[in-house]
Amino acid sequence: MNTEFYIARRVSQRSEGAKPGIMERVATIATAVSLAVIVVTLSVVVGFKQELGVLISSSISDVVVTAPQSHGVVSGVGVGRNDLIESVFVDEHVERVSPFTTKEGVIKSQDNIVGVLLKGVDTLYNTDFFEQRMLEGSFPRLGREPRSKDIMLSERVAKRMDVVVGDRVEMLFVDHKGTILRDKFELSGIYSTGVDFLDEVYAFTDMRNVARLYDGDSEVVTGYELWLEDGADPTLYKEELNDRFVTLYFDEGIGVEAFTIEDIFPDVFGWLATHDVTAILVVIIMLVVALLNMATALLIIVLERETMIGILRALGMGRKAVLRIFLYRSLFIVLRGVLWGAFIGFVIVLVQHLWRVIPLPTEGYLLDAVPTAMCWGWWCLAIVGSIVVTLLCMLLPATFATRISPVEIMRYE
Repeated sequence: MNTEFYIARRVSQRSEGAKPGIMERVATIATAVSLAVIVVTLSVVVGFKQELGVLISSSISDVVVTAPQSHGVVSGVGVGRNDLIESVFVDEHVERVSPFTTKEGVIKSQDNIVGVLLKGVDTLYNTDFFEQRMLEGSFPRLGREPRSKDIMLSERVAKRMDVVVGDRVEMLFVDHKGTILRDKFELSGIYSTGVDFLDEVYAFTDMRNVARLYDGDSEVVTGYELWLEDGADPTLYKEELNDRFVTLYFDEGIGVEAFTIEDIFPDVFGWLATHDVTAILVVIIMLVVALLNMATALLIIVLERETMIGILRALGMGRKAVLRIFLYRSLFIVLRGVLWGAFIGFVIVLVQHLWRVIPLPTEGYLLDAVPTAMCWGWWCLAIVGSIVVTLLCMLLPATFATRISPVEIMRYE
């Protein structure tokens, strides 16, 4: 049997009616709180990235192909639909391709006016995301003959314009000549994604209604949206597409460019990147708190066990063996704190994940509740890392035990 481990275990055992030392409890609580905070922090940071990424990519797409001038959003420069461009999209990683046409406009009533981006789509568009987030009505009817004049607005825009499903909606547009164009639609549905910068901008209709605003040329679209299969890397696929588009430009003179959602919304993903720095700072601070408490507790435990150390040294136990005893002692405290911290952190994350009990102001955080992700890999890394770092830092206070002289202890005893 490992003698050092056996002694450390016996010292750690609580006799009936005995209570653990105050410093041991403080160290255990500090470790538990620190790890719980780390678990929750990692979950929230990963949750923000996952939820916003899924929301944006689902409402737009993983990759958007437009004229270079439009940068994936909207431009007066359209893309001519032809087989050469669409043949580039034939790839095993692409699940769906949908052309779209956009036009900036203004929704007008007697009392209000709201600017939106009218997005026209056809029957190839994946409507599942918006149908799941439909509050009233339905997605505009696409590909009907004669074409429908349905329009879908967000809940925010509908409330500002004081309209409900079935109401007539008038919109104003300006063409490339500066002429004001008017068109009327019927509100078919009201949606809410929970992301303000999406809800305040996008309105949806049949693509032919938007093409009519461009002299009715249905062969010119703003661009294409590409949804990729699960696990595909949008950034890597974008680079592959752009390499093919360079060849297409030099061979055929067709200028298009692919963009990811990070390219289209750099401010949003830049804001998310700042959360990584915040998470790192929180992890460092909580580890420092746990280490300070552990070091203090171990020093006091060593002082409380001076007599035992002196006897063991007098019986011939080496310095390294004494060091291992108190490292084992530290390990028991750390493991107890880590188990409690992991359990508490997991419960907090699970409650928020299932019931979203902590809300967020959407004006500042884009989401209506604190997002949490069940990031098992990061949690395991945090738990193992916390144990390893703590034990390494405990080498210094544990070394103090090896400096206790058995002669001095026995003299005073």
